[in-house]
Amino acid sequence: MIGRIGFSRASAACALALAFCFAPALAQPAGTVSVLYAGSLVTPMEGPIKTALAAAGVEFQGEPGGSKMLANLIASGAKNPDTFVSVDPKLVTGLGAKVTSATAFASTSLGIGWSSHSRYAATFDAVTAGKSSLLAALGTPGLTIGRTDPKLDPKGEYTVEGMTILASAGGEHRILGDDENPAQTFPEEDLLVRIETGQADVGFFYKTEAIARGLHFAPLPGAASMSEKITYVIAIMKNAPHPAQAKAFQDFLLAGSGKHILQSAGLEYFDVPRVLVR
Repeated sequence: MIGRIGFSRASAACALALAFCFAPALAQPAGTVSVLYAGSLVTPMEGPIKTALAAAGVEFQGEPGGSKMLANLIASGAKNPDTFVSVDPKLVTGLGAKVTSATAFASTSLGIGWSSHSRYAATFDAVTAGKSSLLAALGTPGLTIGRTDPKLDPKGEYTVEGMTILASAGGEHRILGDDENPAQTFPEEDLLVRIETGQADVGFFYKTEAIARGLHFAPLPGAASMSEKITYVIAIMKNAPHPAQAKAFQDFLLAGSGKHILQSAGLEYFDVPRVLVR
């Protein structure tokens, strides 16, 4: 999907209502569930997901961030959540014995997002209208680009890989500079704000993020969109402080009202979830 897409408060409320009406009823024990999750999900997680859980008597203690950074915090023992929602299966399986179960459940696409207030909105609107190539637009002199650090966030790694596919090996440096170019790389939770406030003209985002914040969005074409590789995984941790709530939260995302909420936010669920650890 190309163009302006939004996940407004009204559409979030509608998604939540539909979730309650049509999702299968799953037992959700009251209490607390602590979740470390990929920052690309911050809007639905801290909005309708949190609201749905609160209605069931569950306190959602969520912490977003780059999946690599969160995995490192878990591996070092600095964080001990009930569940971990990553956007890279390797980060979950790499935690070894710390994980009791892990299931890959959805994907999305990588692309460019910009606001209507961007200095170069017309340039990228021309891309969505088929009047210009995305690669040519990204090479516009003076354009400021935002992306995440490939050392901390899978999206940053996918961005470099996707641009290498799009621009050919070495060509990505004309657009991105060095892989960890400090003029372009920002914490995942800050990047959206920079685009919305005009501190950067365009940014590399997942489709889910663009939907959540009502940005214009153009996916990278073909294999460069990385949709075959970007994979959301939910893991239950071996020493989960709230194991019953952890299992219920997993069911909530995989087959309950959480699934409907995240689908409304742009995730493309697999027909059959892929069990990675059992």
